[in-house]
Amino acid sequence: MTAPTPPSAPLPRNRRTEAIHKRETFWQIYVPVGIALVITVGVCVLAALSAWGGGGAIGRVWADVSAVFVVLQAMAIALPLLLVFAGVAVGMELLLRRSPPYFKIAQDYAARISREAARATRYVTEPVVLFRSAVAGFDRAMETIRHLFGHSPPARGGRK
Repeated sequence: MTAPTPPSAPLPRNRRTEAIHKRETFWQIYVPVGIALVITVGVCVLAALSAWGGGGAIGRVWADVSAVFVVLQAMAIALPLLLVFAGVAVGMELLLRRSPPYFKIAQDYAARISREAARATRYVTEPVVLFRSAVAGFDRAMETIRHLFGHSPPARGGRK
């Protein structure tokens, strides 16, 4: 089998839609990831500053040390997750940037398939419709002839 060729007349791209898509990508991907990154780093910095803040007693020092270890554990869990989500967002952005040409090719193939299906449907149905129309016309002509010669009244409403 040979590889299928793309349709001969590709549909033109809509520059306005592409601009809207790029703007939406910025606001729906980069801005939320950036806000999440800023909030996470800010909370980590505030927790670290409060844990390392000045205290007078020895007990306070050990409380600060334990707070630092708790914050480090939370950061060790949260930071990889944040990096994974940021990686997914960047990957989605790359995919969205590179995929429209392929979706355009798929759209062209779908339009071609639709045209061919409509052509094939016409090819199959037209002979049947023509034949049934001819039969209905012949039946009506015969009923009219019978009526003219007084055999029976013409039936109304077509075939029964």
